[in-house]
Amino acid sequence: MATRTRPSLQEALHSCYPDEVLRELAKKAEVQRRTRTVTVTALFWTLLLGFGTGVKRSIAELHREFQQATGRSIVRSSFYDRFTPQLTAFLKMVVNWATSTYGEPTEKLQGRLAGFRDVVVTDSTVLRLHDLLLGTYKACRTNVGRAAARLHLVMSVTGMGPRSVRITGERSADCRNLKVGKWVANRLLLFDLGDFSFHLFDRIARNSGFFVTRAKSTINPRIVAVNRRWRGRSRSLVGQQLQDVLGKLQRGVLDVMVEVEFKRRTYRGKQSSGVRVFRLVGILNQDTGEYHLYMTNIPADRLDAEDISRVYRARWEVELIFKELKSHYQLDRLPSTKAHIVEALIYTAILTLIVSRKMLVALRRLQGVGADRTPERRWTITFHSCAARLLDLLLDPFAAPARWRRLEAFLTQEFLDPNRSRSRNLSVTWS
Repeated sequence: MATRTRPSLQEALHSCYPDEVLRELAKKAEVQRRTRTVTVTALFWTLLLGFGTGVKRSIAELHREFQQATGRSIVRSSFYDRFTPQLTAFLKMVVNWATSTYGEPTEKLQGRLAGFRDVVVTDSTVLRLHDLLLGTYKACRTNVGRAAARLHLVMSVTGMGPRSVRITGERSADCRNLKVGKWVANRLLLFDLGDFSFHLFDRIARNSGFFVTRAKSTINPRIVAVNRRWRGRSRSLVGQQLQDVLGKLQRGVLDVMVEVEFKRRTYRGKQSSGVRVFRLVGILNQDTGEYHLYMTNIPADRLDAEDISRVYRARWEVELIFKELKSHYQLDRLPSTKAHIVEALIYTAILTLIVSRKMLVALRRLQGVGADRTPERRWTITFHSCAARLLDLLLDPFAAPARWRRLEAFLTQEFLDPNRSRSRNLSVTWS
């Protein structure tokens, strides 16, 4: 029987960002034109497992880490010279390659969501920057800071990383950065109130996609049909405006079809109007007596009103990603006064997140365990604790397989959650 010569954990790491891909993209970005002491692959992994994990937050610390991991001596000024706009362009290229490679779901949706190809969440977070970057990234509120960037992510709730990453100024809205096309077909997109746009929802529907969003409490569309009827002398809703009846209802669930009007984008100096019929769902909050309103185009015979409210909770996944990026990958600490350095740090954090997720998926498959036993947040802490060991092994071409196996055994022991009775991720797996 043949023995395995390379541990699976090592395979997962090396295959995440193959050397040939890194060298090709580095050549396009003109990062490295000839063989140097600081190779692009060594610098790349030092960035990810040093800067990316938040362990090393200065170039001086990174310089020492690089020399220790590679066993090579390099003048500090020569190492500093590598942090150029070309390096940032290279990291952006790697991010684009990674999002197209790892942005798709890693597992099929189950239960009532099995008919959808994927559940996709779009959101953004604000990153406060040094005031000297005001000219590049202008903030909305000057009492907090004059400069701020907005990181936009579009990601699958079961993928290993985002399928789209964009960095803009704080004033840029999410809906303006979402490119709707054929890729949304049979995918379910989840939005928050910041993305509420009938024009956006119309484009998703025209491309055979589905959406669920929180609805603004002030919208007042006309009700054209009722999906759920109540026994007894229930109030007639068809033909009435939503705000005229919403405060008078006592039913626990509101499920109706509404007609909305909207303006399309101006094209060649002309702007046309559109009319759409969407589904409006309201779930009564017993404590406040007010409805939580959701808008969607999913038919009532596919997901009922309670399901719509429940699937919307999957948005929490992207909120946890942003929390992870800020707390563990240090995106809330970007002190540089140079725009290309700030962008490089953001791209590095995204790439490190993808490495972490790919390792987690590999370990789950090796051990035959599911997501309920291996929560992402627990794994993140484990991953950060061994980042330096991973870097040493990756940059050592003569690392003994036994060292990889010992690290794999340690990670396998630590990433399992002892509280196995806790249910997680119900939003995408309920039956």
